[in-house]
Amino acid sequence: MGNTISFDKETYFIDRPIIVYGASVYGELAFATLAQMGLTPDYYCDKSKDRKEYLGIPVINPEALEEFKDANIIIASADFFYEIKKMLEEKGCVHLFDMAKLLQATLRKEQLSNRAQEMYANRQHYMDIVRNQSENQLVFNRVQYVVSERCSLKCRDCSHLMQYYRHPEDIDVELYKPAFDLFLEQADYIAELRILGGEPFMNRDMHKVIEWYHDNSKIRSISVYTNGTIVPGNHILHALQRDKVKVHISDYKVNEEKIEKLVKVFDEYHIHYFVRSYDSWQDAGGVELRDYTQEKKKEIFSVCFERNGYAFLKGKLYRCPREAHAMNLKAMPDVKEDYVDLLHWIGTREELRQQLRSLQEKLFLEGCNYCAGPDNHKQNIPAGRQIAEPIPYVARD
Repeated sequence: MGNTISFDKETYFIDRPIIVYGASVYGELAFATLAQMGLTPDYYCDKSKDRKEYLGIPVINPEALEEFKDANIIIASADFFYEIKKMLEEKGCVHLFDMAKLLQATLRKEQLSNRAQEMYANRQHYMDIVRNQSENQLVFNRVQYVVSERCSLKCRDCSHLMQYYRHPEDIDVELYKPAFDLFLEQADYIAELRILGGEPFMNRDMHKVIEWYHDNSKIRSISVYTNGTIVPGNHILHALQRDKVKVHISDYKVNEEKIEKLVKVFDEYHIHYFVRSYDSWQDAGGVELRDYTQEKKKEIFSVCFERNGYAFLKGKLYRCPREAHAMNLKAMPDVKEDYVDLLHWIGTREELRQQLRSLQEKLFLEGCNYCAGPDNHKQNIPAGRQIAEPIPYVARD
């Protein structure tokens, strides 16, 4: 299996169709950058069963690619780049392209959706994923480092299940540092380390995570995800000034006044940040047991936007942040096959590397059985709806 080729006018096959795999944000960027070259995709390809067209272009499903094995196929996804590439190779598709050169084009902000503006601003993330293609490397597109169960908001539909915590606590980052260090020894590359909670600024020690790992060559970038309701102290503000750090501020409309105050402080400290407005979310539902079949769990997992959202929580690396919190809450059983326990690891380094690779290769999780299955293409509930009290749930041992 070889590496992809960067798409441009000199590398693509002019007499064959252009198919963009990914009818989402990077698909929008592909459309805009191809337009600058005077090109229009013939098709988008996507797993979504309901989407028939995207940006006015017909959408085909992956099964239809049997008829387009010689087409120019552009992989328009960062989080699922390797997964898509492997699937296309297994189908016998021979002309696989990445967007590295396309993303070097200059695009006007006003021609892009809010989400596409964010991806365009962070396009280096995609380029890094492309550059680190290797069969033998352990590459993680993003790893979420959870520093707190506490949150200053109480969103009813939080996909990370903050709405269920009755006695949330900050995470003792010192206690779990050796576990993350062990993980870093085995990982070859992490494109983005995300620090979040809950609300990460509620943990006054969260700056230590930045200070420990900012200069680690295996970590390309560090992002801090906040709801913008808290202006952090000086230790955190100074840590956020570092080059590899960017703060993602989520605007749910209920927190706009506090975001204005935070942004003024960030401007004063010359901190890199991005404000993203959320009108709607994907609906992951509650944490009740659903008794799905194995095939249903695979189906749900295959289109879930969090299926590569690795989460480090209390010394364990999970494939899915929602499942991490579901186990932490005991809202579902402790399924040891769905995470790697780094804090209590007693095997060899090679055994650990193999277990991490096995986690990457999973086709579904038992946590899917406690989830409605959020589809990346279906944002169908209002974002940030607040509740007064934690939601009750059935605890499972």
